[in-house]
Amino acid sequence: MIKLIQANLDRQSKAVLLLSMLLQEEFSLLMKKDPQGVTGVELVIQELMRQISAERMSMRAFVQKIDPSAQRLGQVLPAIEDVQRKEIEKLLGKIDDFEQKCGVQATKNHQLAQALLEQSSSMLEFLHKEITPKQQNVYSARGRYFNPKPQAALVNGRL
Repeated sequence: MIKLIQANLDRQSKAVLLLSMLLQEEFSLLMKKDPQGVTGVELVIQELMRQISAERMSMRAFVQKIDPSAQRLGQVLPAIEDVQRKEIEKLLGKIDDFEQKCGVQATKNHQLAQALLEQSSSMLEFLHKEITPKQQNVYSARGRYFNPKPQAALVNGRL
């Protein structure tokens, strides 16, 4: 059972490392302003997150086989031999480090995506203002251009 837990933790550490690399790739695609590339990477990230979640659920099942009342690995760690416990703690430390890096990178990606959205929205607003007619009465009911100023005319007559 301990070997299964170690194998599960090893898979989780590799998955979180891969997640970190995918988040860095997403950041580079955001910098290049490649929305199709970002979408593809985002779908891969979501699938990887689903797999990590499945690994964690199977870990919970392993832990409950050791101690039915335990919900977390930390609750059964004291019952594991010292050598194996140190290996498990080392894997848990690696996972935690990778998760911290992922959190920082995800925050950077979020801030960049928000900034790009804000920039695009303000550019769209600006362009919309520029193409919107300044006067509301631009065209008449017949579809002709409305000219509020009368045409100049010569006046003949005496004073």
